[in-house]
Amino acid sequence: MSQISIGNQAPDFELNDIDGKAHRLSEALEHGPVALIFYKGECPTCQFTFPHIQRIFSRVGRTAGWTLWAISEDDPDETRLFNKQYGLGFDVLVDEYPYPVSAAYGLQNVPAIFLIQPDGKVKVSDHGFSKAALNQIAGFEFFTPNDGLPATRPG
Repeated sequence: MSQISIGNQAPDFELNDIDGKAHRLSEALEHGPVALIFYKGECPTCQFTFPHIQRIFSRVGRTAGWTLWAISEDDPDETRLFNKQYGLGFDVLVDEYPYPVSAAYGLQNVPAIFLIQPDGKVKVSDHGFSKAALNQIAGFEFFTPNDGLPATRPG
């Protein structure tokens, strides 16, 4: 199974955040698009990517018109540590082993990046560090061609 493609219907799910609060995708979509960034804390590309995601979120904050959720494939304690280490200011949900949501999205690599439209259709589907995908989520050119960063970095 491969990662869900652009244009496909995103599977609905409910996961708890690191504080135990439940979050359901279909409910979040009632308020606008939802960006999902799946990760594993020990992944070097995830460690490279998340400071950039936090900077995008810091710049646009909750006025972006979309919801941003990081989805951890770590246990809650490891997830809290990653959250603290990278100073994440957005909701971090936990998809614990055997990773049912990651499996539903067909993940083979992390980070995996999705932007889900309010109708539930996938608008962005990418993996690894991707300036193009993160620019689409940001809604503006956050990364530029000559910023010294690679266009992509595999996960």
